[in-house]
Amino acid sequence: MNTATALQVDLAVTPFSRRGSYFAVSHTVDQHEPGFYLRTVRGDARHRELLRLLLDDAPDARSLTTAGRLTLSRGATRVDVLLDGPDRAVLQVEGGSLTLDFRATSQYDSVLQENENTWRFVDSGANRNYRVRVLDGAARLDARWDGTRNTEARLRTTAQEDAATIVIDEYGSAAPTRPLDPPTAVALAAQADFDAWCRTHGGAACDDPAVSDSVRLAAYVTWAALVPAGGLLRRESMLMSKNWMTNIWSWDHCFNAMALWRDPRAAADQLFAVFDHQDEHGCLPDYVNDAGIQRNFVKPPIHGWAVAHLMDRDGLDETTIAALYEPLRRWTEWWFEHRVYGDDGIPSYNHGNDSGWDNATTFGAGVPVQSPDLLAFLALQMHTLARIAARTGRGEESAAWRRRAERTVRTMCDRFWSDGRFVARHTLTGRAVAADSLLTLMPLVLGDLLPHEVRDATVRRLLDGGYLTPYGPATEPVDSPFYEADGYWRGPIWAPSTMLLVDGLRRSGRTDVADDIAARFTATCAAAGMAENFDALTGAGLRDRSMTWTASVYLTLVSERAGRPTPTTDRPREHAS
Repeated sequence: MNTATALQVDLAVTPFSRRGSYFAVSHTVDQHEPGFYLRTVRGDARHRELLRLLLDDAPDARSLTTAGRLTLSRGATRVDVLLDGPDRAVLQVEGGSLTLDFRATSQYDSVLQENENTWRFVDSGANRNYRVRVLDGAARLDARWDGTRNTEARLRTTAQEDAATIVIDEYGSAAPTRPLDPPTAVALAAQADFDAWCRTHGGAACDDPAVSDSVRLAAYVTWAALVPAGGLLRRESMLMSKNWMTNIWSWDHCFNAMALWRDPRAAADQLFAVFDHQDEHGCLPDYVNDAGIQRNFVKPPIHGWAVAHLMDRDGLDETTIAALYEPLRRWTEWWFEHRVYGDDGIPSYNHGNDSGWDNATTFGAGVPVQSPDLLAFLALQMHTLARIAARTGRGEESAAWRRRAERTVRTMCDRFWSDGRFVARHTLTGRAVAADSLLTLMPLVLGDLLPHEVRDATVRRLLDGGYLTPYGPATEPVDSPFYEADGYWRGPIWAPSTMLLVDGLRRSGRTDVADDIAARFTATCAAAGMAENFDALTGAGLRDRSMTWTASVYLTLVSERAGRPTPTTDRPREHAS
């Protein structure tokens, strides 16, 4: 029986999963045949929907989600779904039948019987095998074979006097041999682990009735997205989602690390999940998962900013801080050694993907592009390197990094400040890009390192330029001819851009604006969930609607509202001139 506190979860939006599992259960209503699906989130899976769960042969059911157990019910039939370890799902059936509708979609898929109560699903699209064992129930397989493959296969299990138990194991070449743990113990352990996670990373906000439900949802989205070390992942890592954004992108992970500041080891793991894959030139990959690495693109160098944010909150221990110095240095130098295409010394983005703002209007007229946000991030990274150098006895290096950061800010202002606003420029021609993307306001992340008059004019542009809506800052002015309601980075509100603005505004003394934006965004998340992005004019959640970086930014902003940590004293507070 599912007696733990239920979560406010819609399985069509937020999948049921748990820390350490590569399985997830989702309710699909528009992409496939409707129903509840057991899915895999492995990085090399080309086909993720494994089994459709049909209670009494029907696709519809009620659902109740807790951290340790998903309960599906239809009439007198109840199915409990539990996840145990990275590769096992346990289904308990009471009062009726459960049919596993195998999603055999490839010419190489097959379902075969190994013995009286064991079947194997060879799912070539998932790059895995699945062993299905039926314990304490009556089972019958109905399948069609067309001469080379199964075109349809359904395994119907009927509970008899006791509950029927179905055990599904995911594997490569050898089925696991570990014994079946008591399902109740599995559910209780998962629930206890989530409760501890929620209490740690939700902090005082867990007890605030105004936000506690949303805090629990955000905590669940982050906790359930954790997968264990294995394959290419060298440590426990948080995926961006267990819907379809099943990678670790190399700026998303920074926001996830920042939300875990109360547990320095967990925060460090999320930072190093990507730094583990830094190449010989100092470059970070675009993304990584358990099975692959993408190196065609990169993501913006916000890592120094994120590390400083954690240092301000004692969110990293001294050993980790020292260990980050060389990777951060190499990542900083990579931009100047491999992305400078002229004699001006200014690095470029080769594509919108490199900025993280894939299709922003900044890149609408072609690439490569020099954008002021890039120099702002690099200047902050240099300041963080200066702080780490000072803390680790490298006094001369610390001073050199500070001087270089000041020069970088001056270069940014000299090159990209034009007619009272920041602009991006075409790398080869130097022409200003005619675009009003919010990306060109990102130098506000510099806080009080930005000259007063530049900062004040940029804040006015933020407030008066059509960006700020009741739900947060739009990524393209809502009155722009290029604005699109569901235009990805051409209109919708995003967590990362919001967090960067809020943090920079607070550090520049504009806490009034920062708090207002944070309040709008957190209210949007509370109303629409932890979506990838939000319609700027309605607040509706868009795209992947269960994203960890959104949940992490929500937890960070709610936490800072509940009790803002006092920054440590080694962060620079001088103004650039």
